[in-house]
Amino acid sequence: MSEYQCYEFLALDRRLTAQEMVELRIISTRAEITPTRFWNEYQWGDLKADPAKLLARYFDLHLYFANWGTRRLMFRLPAAAVDLDALGAYAPGGPVTLTTTGEHAILDLWSEVDEPEDDWFEAGHLASSLTPLRAELLRGDRRVAYLAWLLAVQTGEVGSRTGEPPVPRDLDAEAAPLAALAEFLRLDPDLLAAAAEGGDQEGDDADRFRAWVKRLPAQEEERWLLRAADNPDLPVGSELLGEFRRAHPPVTSGRRTVARLQARAEELRAARRRAAAERAAQARVASAAARSKRLAGLARRGEAAWRELEQLVEARTYEEAVRLAMDLRAAAAQAGKPDEFDRRIAEVNQRHGRRRGFLDRLRRAETARVSDAEEQDGEMVP
Repeated sequence: MSEYQCYEFLALDRRLTAQEMVELRIISTRAEITPTRFWNEYQWGDLKADPAKLLARYFDLHLYFANWGTRRLMFRLPAAAVDLDALGAYAPGGPVTLTTTGEHAILDLWSEVDEPEDDWFEAGHLASSLTPLRAELLRGDRRVAYLAWLLAVQTGEVGSRTGEPPVPRDLDAEAAPLAALAEFLRLDPDLLAAAAEGGDQEGDDADRFRAWVKRLPAQEEERWLLRAADNPDLPVGSELLGEFRRAHPPVTSGRRTVARLQARAEELRAARRRAAAERAAQARVASAAARSKRLAGLARRGEAAWRELEQLVEARTYEEAVRLAMDLRAAAAQAGKPDEFDRRIAEVNQRHGRRRGFLDRLRRAETARVSDAEEQDGEMVP
């Protein structure tokens, strides 16, 4: 498998200037560069710049993918717009770091596996499903940060006795960007399910937000209205929601340790596997019952089924003929008349001995049937 790398950078808060685009073009002559995006892929070579430095200087989001098993997602956030202390509680190091550079904070997430990946994301559309997560971080939604912390837990960066940070509500919500992040980071779904059980249970976030807005003092209401009037293009609603969330952080009834989370994940994994095994067993029983019914119907057809077999052989429709012959064998065995099948198939072989295509295929099918039966018997031996 050849090497493949994809680098994507997005400018979300402002457009790149003409001079900045010239500077980026010096770094890469092949990249697609627009006032809001830098994208390039490599089957050989590499980006001639430090992605972290490019992000810090020009962009707000960076996403990297390499088919040998590396994925990276970085967010640049205005430091004044986020609670750095609260956000830092979710970034223990290793695959999850939070750093500050100038007026910005950078949340850096890595996911690594040892095995190469056989496929990669559609070129040029790598970041589209993950971009909304940055706005969620700026609104004070800590689900992104908590998933980042789970990544550190999963990679062994966090000690087993360490308590978890505050758990946001709706971790198990099927929001597309959050699900895309969990998939991109390769988060263990059972670990995520265990974590979601400890989410904030104080009630619906939207209802609490509306109630908080209604209780704002008159002076605060006027301040927000004037802000909206003076800056009609600003997403004031999002900023107001962010202020609410910073004032009302998640509340966890009892901080679980990493060991407890991992133990619960194992319980959920075992339960999921048991349920899957039960469903598979039920499916096998239903399939066996349906096959038994079908074979019984075939046995009742008697001579008509054997005439159909000979017609298929005459027409050189060998694959269908072999399938019917094998079903006739199974039907005879189910009826307790295997000798009857042996007699009838010997007569067919005698009358159609020149149809080597049918006879060869039938022998291979018989050999495969015997081999499968022996293998199943071997699996039943303690």
